[in-house]
Amino acid sequence: MGPGTIQKTITLFEAALRGLGSDIPLSQLEMLGIMVHEAMTVQTRSFHTPEHIFELSDASNPIQALAALFHDVVYYEVDQGFTLQVQAVLSPYFEGIDGQIQLATDIDPCDLYYHLTLDVFGFYPGQRLLPARGQNEFLSALLMNEKLKGIVRLRELAEITACIEATIPFRGRSASGESPAEVLERRLRNINLVYGLGMTETEIQAAVAQAVVFSNKDVETFSVEDTGRFLDNTWKLLPESNPSLRLHGIYAISSYRLALQKMETFLNQLDPDTIFNRYLGQPPLGQYERMRALAHRNVHTGRQYLGLKLLAIGVLEALAIVSGGDAPVALFMGTLGETDDGRRLDDFLPDVSAVPSVDEMSTLFGLLAFGRASSSSFDMQNSPLSLFLFKLLGWDQAQMLLGEAKAMFAGEIDARESLARMPTGMVVSVANACAAMANTRSAALRSYANERVSEKASKRKGEQAKN
Repeated sequence: MGPGTIQKTITLFEAALRGLGSDIPLSQLEMLGIMVHEAMTVQTRSFHTPEHIFELSDASNPIQALAALFHDVVYYEVDQGFTLQVQAVLSPYFEGIDGQIQLATDIDPCDLYYHLTLDVFGFYPGQRLLPARGQNEFLSALLMNEKLKGIVRLRELAEITACIEATIPFRGRSASGESPAEVLERRLRNINLVYGLGMTETEIQAAVAQAVVFSNKDVETFSVEDTGRFLDNTWKLLPESNPSLRLHGIYAISSYRLALQKMETFLNQLDPDTIFNRYLGQPPLGQYERMRALAHRNVHTGRQYLGLKLLAIGVLEALAIVSGGDAPVALFMGTLGETDDGRRLDDFLPDVSAVPSVDEMSTLFGLLAFGRASSSSFDMQNSPLSLFLFKLLGWDQAQMLLGEAKAMFAGEIDARESLARMPTGMVVSVANACAAMANTRSAALRSYANERVSEKASKRKGEQAKN
């Protein structure tokens, strides 16, 4: 058996600090390792965990290793605050206002490490922090600088802080046309003068290039060959930002839908060209273009995958509403493993052939049929209901019907109207399958299915009479 995560965290700290020539007592080394491990193993975490540190760290590069150890220690909105150790270090530097963090204005101008962190990030005293604009990265870097002051030289702390700043994701060019790396270079050049770091222009550029390499590695799963691995990480993020999903099989259909909706909205709004950075030939142009191309492909497939998942859960949510109201997903779908009698919703869906527009050899089809690269704690690995709808509809019609489902989500139409705008055969098949699963809803669901069949028959008779 290998060492546990606490031991691995401490060992990584020791190697990085020794690599920088720091002589740190073992007791202090232990405290650092425990603090980081405790912060990153709270119950709310499922992706930003110690394993992410080990994937990102380079033991031969002390600057990057320390950046990896600290860059995700603070995840304020997910963790719903700080651990006690982190709170003790950071509390003098901020105050909470209306649920937001505002940086303190009364910090001593001689507090070198606070002001260094501000300057690397381009922040200022009194600023209100935003999660998507560097809040967690800044607080993580500030924690690092406070814990490592006197242990690591100021110049090296500036380089590590630059690596953490570079991990603020999905930023385009500034209003003046600078890339994030160019902005960081400009700040480091000024910091070098103000703090007397003694860095040459070449060393400043090398520090920025190192930060860019580190930031690209932090989001490297966007450029993996296997889209299933990319979606694995997407699914790990869902329970971090949606606490109800941590309840495993008992979360409500609407809770799952809200989680999917947030992720689908994020991917639809994400510009894949903002994922990776390039600076002074790093990474090499060919490698960079390949990373960009794979990111575009993975994001595009991810949008379609999430759209189909959202349509499927929208149909379930509407059927739940017309048959008695919101309910646990497991009531309609079965549990994550097997139900007591081994039943699942897809056991009761008819076997259908795919419409001609559906490519059964496509990545999207494979993801729905066979699943993401690994299972998750709160969801099935494959997506049988989404696959059923995709085979029946194809992507274009599914996208159109997703718009109808979203109208229901937004309260613009009710559940009955949403279902009424969907093909009768599809809705009836899903309703009858749900009736077979949810015994308490069986009568209501079958009644609704029969109602839809009767409406369709009446409409057909009316059309025949006109002809």
